Amino acid sequence: MKSNFQISHNRENYTKPILFHSHDFFEIYFFLDGNVTYYIENEVYTLTKGDILIIPPGKLHRPVIEGIFSYDRYVLWLYSHYISCNEGLSRMVNEIIVMISEKRTRRISFSGNALRTQVALFDKLLSDFQSEDALSHYTAESCIMLILGEILAHFKCLEKVSEEQEDVVRQIISYLNANITHAPSLDDLSEKFFVSKYYLSHKFKEHTKTTIHQYILMKKINLAKELLEKGYSPQEVCRRCGFSTYSNFYKAFTQQTGSSPRDYQKKLHRQLPPGI
Repeated sequence: MKSNFQISHNRENYTKPILFHSHDFFEIYFFLDGNVTYYIENEVYTLTKGDILIIPPGKLHRPVIEGIFSYDRYVLWLYSHYISCNEGLSRMVNEIIVMISEKRTRRISFSGNALRTQVALFDKLLSDFQSEDALSHYTAESCIMLILGEILAHFKCLEKVSEEQEDVVRQIISYLNANITHAPSLDDLSEKFFVSKYYLSHKFKEHTKTTIHQYILMKKINLAKELLEKGYSPQEVCRRCGFSTYSNFYKAFTQQTGSSPRDYQKKLHRQLPPGI
């Protein structure tokens, strides 16, 4: 069971800054308490009790925790092989991803009885996850399907979020995401968005706690991991991700992941279950 998903319920006074990062699994983040602003790529969410965020694989994200208040949340990770092996689960996850695109938001909010029901489901799933009882495997899968079903139902009831005027940092992140393999230079961005290089660099670092160069590199490495998982050779991945030389790709990939591209690909294949 632990190879299919992970769930945790964390409550603490968290003050350590968390930088942009990404995962290769599907994350459901359920917020209960604290003073948190959550960044997912170019999207910003000021969280309130009962908010759930959906974070698909490869999306850069980070919470910003203000003050010394208790930070209370559930985090559920669904691994890719588990989703792909389960037809019902895969269908529901794909429907949620479609809803995110249609509604232009990754957030849904629970309150009242719906919130109490969702907390009870997460608690039951956590109990099943920690249990050694053989039957817990089956009840855990039922809990996951019920959680996703509630999330999907709430998404379908949402009004589409209006497209408001984005600030310059959000526009830049959107532009970088769309052009990541042909990463524009600071001069290109300055010219396109009609702002000075200093202002652009300063605002981007202030908003994301990382530099434009580091952001581009993280996105390229995320893309590289996806391509390696699909079976492309490291040399082809290097070309498709827009690295100037293989040595630059090798160095960046190794620094980000702790493995060479070839070793990372071999490790992926060893982890896949039979039939995948």
